[in-house]
Amino acid sequence: MAASKGSRIASLILRVLTFILIFISLLIIATNSKTILQGTVSETKVEFKDFYSYRYLLAAAVIGAALSLLQIALAIYSLVTKGEGTPLFDLFSDKFLSYLLLSAASAGLGAGIDLRVSFKELVGNFFNSFFDKGSAAAAILLIAFFCAAIVSILSSLALIRKP
Repeated sequence: MAASKGSRIASLILRVLTFILIFISLLIIATNSKTILQGTVSETKVEFKDFYSYRYLLAAAVIGAALSLLQIALAIYSLVTKGEGTPLFDLFSDKFLSYLLLSAASAGLGAGIDLRVSFKELVGNFFNSFFDKGSAAAAILLIAFFCAAIVSILSSLALIRKP
């Protein structure tokens, strides 16, 4: 017996929610910047791309968003055609996506905490809003991980139920 229609719809809803969360995280981290000495000749802009962990968070969000869109398209196709879908692809892509999201969220949260302490010693609380945005993007990616992990469990169960 293949996966029930209810579990396939639940998986689709969770996949869409995962994509939305990844997209929000992507927008937050991609627009994260802080201008130092604004309006002066030596004006400098600090952006997410100046920190490797935030670059990784962005790259993981882009890869995760693309993979989520592919999974959503395949899930919709499977529901419309009433086919079994691609249970092995679902299983492996769900595992990959959940691990990718967890590692990116961990890197972003860890770096935000460490960098905040380092910068606080140098310039005080000036960069707090910058690191708050980075932490928010990482926290949203962590929530996306939980959605992807639940879908991963559902895809594992669908593979087990397959005759």
